[in-house]
Amino acid sequence: MVFYECVMTAKNTTPFHELTKLVKDISHKVVEKGGIVRSIQNHGIRDLPHRFKAKYADKEGIRYYEKGRFISVYYDSSPAAMRQVEADIRMNPEVLRTHHLKARNKLWYVNIAREDRNPYIQQVIAQENEGK
Repeated sequence: MVFYECVMTAKNTTPFHELTKLVKDISHKVVEKGGIVRSIQNHGIRDLPHRFKAKYADKEGIRYYEKGRFISVYYDSSPAAMRQVEADIRMNPEVLRTHHLKARNKLWYVNIAREDRNPYIQQVIAQENEGK
């Protein structure tokens, strides 16, 4: 299992119930494939760094967006499940951009077998050398 972070940028005009349905579908897909959804965060509507173009114009004919709603989903799953989630998100016309990151937490670096690659053990060794 790999710990992923999925950051989505959706249209700011998308109704909240559609975004909720999208996140629930993603969560169900992860759980069906044996994964675990750790957290879902709605970062709200923010200005985009530049104008984003949607695949299709919406009902009002708007195709370019300068604001977007940012949503993060943190989950553990297999790489195959991540690719399937990514494909489902790409098919949704309400999502402007999506990024999948392999998230790392502090436990990622804790590795007692490889002291040369563990920054915490390196700090302790450096403190001990200073004391001598």
